[in-house]
Amino acid sequence: MPQYVQPGNLARLGVITSILALGACLGGGGGGGSSSSEPSTRFSATIERTTYGIPHITADDYAGAGYGHGYAIAEDNLCVLADAFITYRGERSQYFGPDAPASLASTFGSPPNLEADFFFRFIVNDEAVTRFRDDQNQDVRDLVSGFTAGYNRYVREILDDGHAGRHADCRNQPWLAEISEDDLMRRLIALNLSASSANWVEEIASAQPPAVGAASLRMRSRSAPELDIDPQRFKLGRKEGIGSNTFAFGSDTTETGRSLLLANPHWYPIGIDRFYQVHMTIPGEMDISGASIMGSPMVQMGFNDHIAWAHTVSTAYRFTLFELQMVPGDPTRYVLDGEERALEATELTVQVRQPDDSLVPVSRTLYRSVYGPMINLSAMGLPAWGEERAFTLRDVNLENTRAFQNFFAWNTAESLDEFYGIIQQYVGIPWVNTTAIGRDDDRALYSDITAVPNVPDSMLADCLAQPLGPIVIEVVPGLPLLDGSRSACNWRSDPDSRQPGAFGPGNLPSLLTTDYVVNMNDSYWLSNPQQPLTGYAGIIGQEEYQQSLRSRMGHTLVLDRLNGADGLNGHLASSENIREISLNNRVYSAELLKDEILAQVCSDSAPDTEQQACQVLGAWNNTGEIDAVGAHVWSAFWSKVRTSDLYATPFDAADPVNTPNGLNTSADNLEMLRTAFSEAVAELVDAGIALDAQLGEVQFYLKPGTQIPQFGGEGSEGYFTVLRNSYMHVVDFPEGEPVRAWTFLTHGVTSDPASPHYTEYTEAYLDKDWHLFPYTREQIEAARISSIDISE
Repeated sequence: MPQYVQPGNLARLGVITSILALGACLGGGGGGGSSSSEPSTRFSATIERTTYGIPHITADDYAGAGYGHGYAIAEDNLCVLADAFITYRGERSQYFGPDAPASLASTFGSPPNLEADFFFRFIVNDEAVTRFRDDQNQDVRDLVSGFTAGYNRYVREILDDGHAGRHADCRNQPWLAEISEDDLMRRLIALNLSASSANWVEEIASAQPPAVGAASLRMRSRSAPELDIDPQRFKLGRKEGIGSNTFAFGSDTTETGRSLLLANPHWYPIGIDRFYQVHMTIPGEMDISGASIMGSPMVQMGFNDHIAWAHTVSTAYRFTLFELQMVPGDPTRYVLDGEERALEATELTVQVRQPDDSLVPVSRTLYRSVYGPMINLSAMGLPAWGEERAFTLRDVNLENTRAFQNFFAWNTAESLDEFYGIIQQYVGIPWVNTTAIGRDDDRALYSDITAVPNVPDSMLADCLAQPLGPIVIEVVPGLPLLDGSRSACNWRSDPDSRQPGAFGPGNLPSLLTTDYVVNMNDSYWLSNPQQPLTGYAGIIGQEEYQQSLRSRMGHTLVLDRLNGADGLNGHLASSENIREISLNNRVYSAELLKDEILAQVCSDSAPDTEQQACQVLGAWNNTGEIDAVGAHVWSAFWSKVRTSDLYATPFDAADPVNTPNGLNTSADNLEMLRTAFSEAVAELVDAGIALDAQLGEVQFYLKPGTQIPQFGGEGSEGYFTVLRNSYMHVVDFPEGEPVRAWTFLTHGVTSDPASPHYTEYTEAYLDKDWHLFPYTREQIEAARISSIDISE
């Protein structure tokens, strides 16, 4: 079995090996397909595949475009999709038992099946689905209808023993079945909630009132408890590392004098939340290419012949917590504005498979307040649900039904002005920043005009719950724990808002400039260091604060390019040099501090292994290229370094790209560094990993059943080229020519090892062999490797 060693954390080896051992449901398909055709009544599409198996779908209407998309993605990823539809229906325990992880990697984490079942049945219930479905326009409904029909057609072909040898993980499983349009709506709602409710599956599913009289002494005290809150826990994916990079250059900063865009998400290489690359054309109406997160019928990050855009995960919070004042003697009732209210109780029953394959019903009652679901945050040191107080959550994206209408409208936008107008019209993007460019438009756009709770800083002094609210917002800046006993502390109204309780576009940050904009998952503040965005509510993001090493690396890459300091020709951006720069594997932490640190931790009296590590690092070129010798040693060391008090020169908001810097040589800091270095070297040696190994000998792409060397590293080390690079494109609009896009889908279009396309796109990525995307009819025909017509 291949081993996947990620630098800087040897413990991951066991975790990833376990992932590969679990294996089930990671399969999917790709390439080929049925050539049979039935009389067309509702759905019809042509699916042409080009290099790497990328599907190009042509249809006469949106239903047909969805039909082709649903069939193609099922052909490529059937088992992943089928497994996910079971998840969103809350039926995992019925097929897989209660205890196994519901996902190995996803936006909703890896909760046990039973917890996931109760969560999705409670949050993504029939009422939520009906409300979401009814708010979609007819074109989106047609896409959904077609996608469902296309997926179901492929499922029927598999159940009829078609496509021999494909989808071994699910083709004979009882959970492989056709889906309804509501199933697809559930998937879209779950995706909408990725940075909010879906980040708290177990905490919502386990929230239970205490037995009357069982409240702890701590709950009867209003003094502040000791909290153990990890700020990373509040990030999308419940940890650091899920995010993206993007550059967008206006006419003043490019060689051609025309705008240029880089999309560089760091996303999931396995599971339902991975990207799928697709091209959909309705002649005269839509011609969109790019990536959708699997199960979304429209492109969510892409380009057409007029506009191109990218996304990065935003720092804005999409929910707030409320502390409820419970009614003495009845912890299922709470006080709001002096009046008692009953929590809404929902009894749910899940069928749970037993070791002998019998099914046993398990029931649980879950509760909602007027704000939203109750939540159990006791694992972080916040009080458990007691007789005096409890916690509940309000989620802006559970109330947001506009997200996919916004994405869909972008698919047919014909100018940057129209694209920007769509953002302001819907204010429906759920949890990502956007950068964009347009043909014959000198400007680059940055926008965090998204769905955000309307909680201005002015209401915090009076409305933070006491005494916990000030503690929570200090540990997790921007996240308010509000007093739920007063309706005056609920989200504010905004006459310009597109939904009650959300900010309108005028209170959300954006920038149009002929210079450049960037984002690497820090806030909106430094989208361009020369044009900082300020004056926005803390719930959207921080201002004038220390940037991550990855953000500083991203800014440095752009500034080095525009100053001609990166060793490449000229001093402006081009498609060619941005493709090179984005994958150059520079390590900012090493550039900043390696030489100073080695001078402190290396000595002739050190153990031989540490002396060897010092020699390796001294000769290392400070990159994470596949042939780099020493990158893995630095990563192992940096993962143990405490960054507080590390630097001699502190952060300066007037020079945010270059500070902090220099090494703090205090005795405590040097002792910490020496200990970290010794421990890192010892762990590498104990694991049998050569200190002088090339990175490609110890670090491999997470692709089950393969051992493909991988370059790059972690953003926390200052890599811009991050291990979770997924879909990428560099797009420009040459004068008088069609849109030009160079792309990668690093994990490939398929998750089925039986597909001929399983490894080839990944291998191209590791060779840095960018794919010139075939967009026009002539380009597609020249690159075509297969074509089928389907209808029903």
